[in-house]
Amino acid sequence: MPLIGKKPAPGEFDALKAYFGGSNGGSTGDGSVYMGQIPAVVGRNTKHLSPAAEARLSRQKKDLFVSTDEALADFYNWNTKKQTDFLAQGIIGGQLKLGDGPLEAGKLWAKLVKEAALYGAAGKKVRPLDLMAAYVSAAGGTGERWVRQGDFEVNSVTGERRYVGPRFKTQTDTRVDLTDPDTARAIATKLFQDMMGRDPGAGELGGFAKALHSAEAQSPVTQVSTTEFDMSTGEPLGTKTNSSGGMTAEGRAYIGEQQIKKKKEYGALQAVTTYQGALEDLIYGAPE
Repeated sequence: MPLIGKKPAPGEFDALKAYFGGSNGGSTGDGSVYMGQIPAVVGRNTKHLSPAAEARLSRQKKDLFVSTDEALADFYNWNTKKQTDFLAQGIIGGQLKLGDGPLEAGKLWAKLVKEAALYGAAGKKVRPLDLMAAYVSAAGGTGERWVRQGDFEVNSVTGERRYVGPRFKTQTDTRVDLTDPDTARAIATKLFQDMMGRDPGAGELGGFAKALHSAEAQSPVTQVSTTEFDMSTGEPLGTKTNSSGGMTAEGRAYIGEQQIKKKKEYGALQAVTTYQGALEDLIYGAPE
């Protein structure tokens, strides 16, 4: 995540501007926070020097100290790359986490500046960025760091995400589909009318529903969904679903038929129907 820094005020921190790409200006020893070394020529009037003398002076270095307030404000004058690098180092060093931004990075910089100021007050030259480097080194260095997040890996340095999951994912769901009361009543009524010539009674409806639900519980519906993913982006390309099991309409009717055939009334009816058919054949003659 790029950080957003404020625009430097005119004439602000001349020495720092010179060190980080500005022009003339600079001061040393006027603060407690060590910021490193800058060319000795910075802040010097070189008009009286010969080109050779100026070249020699430019190769020399001098220590740069600034006040705590100047060092704190420096963070907001960095360019985007330096801000992003600082954020990445904070993540690697364990001082920041993925998703942190300007607010968290600014707080971390303030922490490092105040710690560096304590070293400066003790006469030790320790930059805020030296303290950051110590955290990074303790965490194992500045190489690429990939953090696993589900089916993706995120580079803690660059923020890059890459898909590392499978090309296909399969999900299996099993459920029991129970026939609703109205449908069960309609099935039973039709069967009783066709086979018994009458509507079912309340107890017969209950018996059929119980037998039907028992059979459905033993024949669950299994649904297998397979999703294909783009190996470059991790986006789903499509899903195919296959279902198996469950009760068919014919299966429900068969259960009802078996329930009816167990009744003595059905057996008597069948006997009467058979006798009546034989008598009609005797009287009217069997069909040829």
